[in-house]
Amino acid sequence: MIKIGFIGYGSMGSMIINRLLSKKALNEDQIIISTRTKSKLGSLKKEYPQIEITDNNQYLSSKCEKIFLFVGTSTVKEVIEDIMVNISGESHIIYIAAALTIENVESIFKGKITKFIPSLTSEVAEGISLICHNEKVTKNEAEFVNNLFNSISTVKIIEEDDFEIGSDLTSCSPAFIAKIFMEFAKKGAKNSNISRKEAEDMVIKTFYGTAKLLHDENMSFEELISRVATKGGITEEGVKVLDKSLPPIFDELFKTTQIKYEIIKEELNKEYNTN
Repeated sequence: MIKIGFIGYGSMGSMIINRLLSKKALNEDQIIISTRTKSKLGSLKKEYPQIEITDNNQYLSSKCEKIFLFVGTSTVKEVIEDIMVNISGESHIIYIAAALTIENVESIFKGKITKFIPSLTSEVAEGISLICHNEKVTKNEAEFVNNLFNSISTVKIIEEDDFEIGSDLTSCSPAFIAKIFMEFAKKGAKNSNISRKEAEDMVIKTFYGTAKLLHDENMSFEELISRVATKGGITEEGVKVLDKSLPPIFDELFKTTQIKYEIIKEELNKEYNTN
């Protein structure tokens, strides 16, 4: 049986592993998880007793050809260097880190590499997972990874150059959306006798219904706006305010995040000697 290795069991890693198991995308006896704090996996081991748990990355890499790195960006290089003694040309490394380029990783590992950016929305088997593979990943290997993450999200294959903006639109956007609607609810509560909790509940349920309309009815943003914001009505006046205010806000948001990506990429290029 092919063994699949996961190094790291933090917030995102634990969410992904638990979703893959609950969706039966992998069998529990296929999985080896390596983490420094084995006690964190107590409840997972109780639910899935056939999962193998270790705190030794080298042991995991000696048993697995497919190795998922669910560690922080600053730790990826250290982990790969640690397991280099056990990985070969058949090894396939899949890592999470938007600013860490495949070129960076190739400077220390010349084999099969996949870059993967998940979203918190995978916790409810929704949202987009961004993926790109280097040229050494075969069609079958790419399909395995794509199908795996298709079980908990919608996979989108994009060019690596688009990962920064793509990450803003997918992985980062739940936080952006939550912030926007949190402020919307707060102001609604402030200007009424509605409590903040009630306002947030009203906004969440309305947003959920709006997302279903857009998705299930294949409705465009423009069509939905035109159906609600009738000519000369109250909603149209509110939309005019947003038309004026939102574009510069989002210009600034993308500008700011791209600057941060570039700063991190420059630091990583120095670390990996890929300037």
